[in-house]
Amino acid sequence: MIRAREAVTGQIITWASLGQSAPARVLAGTERFTEWTRYPQPDAVDPDSLWRFYYHAHPRSERLHNEHGHFHIFVPASANVRSEPPPAHSHLIAVSVDSKGLPLRLFTTNRWVTDEVWQPADAMIRRLKSPSLHHAEPRDVAEWLNHLIVMFGSTIEALLKARDERLTTAGILRHKSLEDRRLRIPSQRRIRIE
Repeated sequence: MIRAREAVTGQIITWASLGQSAPARVLAGTERFTEWTRYPQPDAVDPDSLWRFYYHAHPRSERLHNEHGHFHIFVPASANVRSEPPPAHSHLIAVSVDSKGLPLRLFTTNRWVTDEVWQPADAMIRRLKSPSLHHAEPRDVAEWLNHLIVMFGSTIEALLKARDERLTTAGILRHKSLEDRRLRIPSQRRIRIE
């Protein structure tokens, strides 16, 4: 945990000294940042684990005050990452950041938001124990996200459990809950790296 915190803050300091940030790194080479567009294109994927992430922003009216955008992090829905066709993905967590790249909040999404393969919290928490974005590009952003997952692992675990509680009735997950367009973010928590 201490090493993860040092890596997260160290990377932010390094980027700042270069006039960069995590959002700036994934937007590198683009002429214009466009709402709803995913960056990088295609998604950043670790070739070994098939964990993936992308960054995007919603319209200003749908963002937190001072939020620039957020990273969505996914894990393969199947343990067999070498299956044909490649496995679909399940949403692990999203990380909102400000324009300087400082994390603001963590949040989960309802199934319909990312069109994911739904997995219950327990299955996702098992994946959380060994994050695997190491070889996705840009690699510095992938490593930074990996360390954030370690640093905030217990918070992410609590958010996944809260997500499932919000989507169940009498302990039973209802398919209609997963498709409820009124419920976009089942659980969220503001965070500070300090």
